[in-house]
Amino acid sequence: MSSPIVKSWLYATILVENEWGEKGTGFLVARKIEQEKIKVFLCTNKHVLNIKKELRDNATKVILHLNVKEVGGKILGKPYELALIWPDGGKRWKEHPETDIDVLVLDVTDLIVTLPDMEKKWADYSLFVDTKVLSEQDITIGEEVMVVGYPLGFKQGDTNFPIIRQGIVASQIGKKFIEESIDKDGNKKSRVLRGFLIDGGVIPGSSGSPVILKPVTGRFVGNKIVMGAAQPYLLGIVAETRYAPIRTTGIGTIPSYAGLGLAFDALTVKETIELFFK
Repeated sequence: MSSPIVKSWLYATILVENEWGEKGTGFLVARKIEQEKIKVFLCTNKHVLNIKKELRDNATKVILHLNVKEVGGKILGKPYELALIWPDGGKRWKEHPETDIDVLVLDVTDLIVTLPDMEKKWADYSLFVDTKVLSEQDITIGEEVMVVGYPLGFKQGDTNFPIIRQGIVASQIGKKFIEESIDKDGNKKSRVLRGFLIDGGVIPGSSGSPVILKPVTGRFVGNKIVMGAAQPYLLGIVAETRYAPIRTTGIGTIPSYAGLGLAFDALTVKETIELFFK
């Protein structure tokens, strides 16, 4: 049997390119609006659209690198230009209202309707972890996770399928994360984030990637071993790569990947989606 990740998140994850040529990752989520109807959203980071708010506010399009099934069943990657402004002048996207929460969501329901040959799947709200699921499933620091995305823009062959990497949860989920740093002027600053760290070689291009609980068998839940495979729950969304200074001979220090990534928890994604219904 194939992995639950392949059956779902591999198809839900999309390579996103902004109008300045910068690339990142996004993933599809469905939200029921009526008994038989859903709306589909593409979840990513604010900085994937553009790190500068003034440029982001004036963005007009993104390029989505999709997979399309050709006649005969062959799957090929194709770019699709998606307008960010509706005909009435409104914006297609919503941002999380907290400045330090780097989450942005686009309504792409029309894209799903107009491209029936697009190879697509999406996550449902039932896969989003919250405090209740974290407790019931005993999801803790040290859990194995999968990160699905496009590190350095990599993709598979003639398709736009993402790369799947693995790691572990390196800090506690569901708690505020306090980060301290020194700015370029030598001033110490800190920020409090509703996120957690992943140890797993997260590198640029992974921004916007879903962080998924690895569906392993034999997980400890409480004091019991559960032999059935865990659900591929969404734990969060990757937002930042962490660097570490490496001292070199003659030229001081250079930045190097620390193997750590910052992810915002799944609830921040859901909160952003819910802005469309207020």
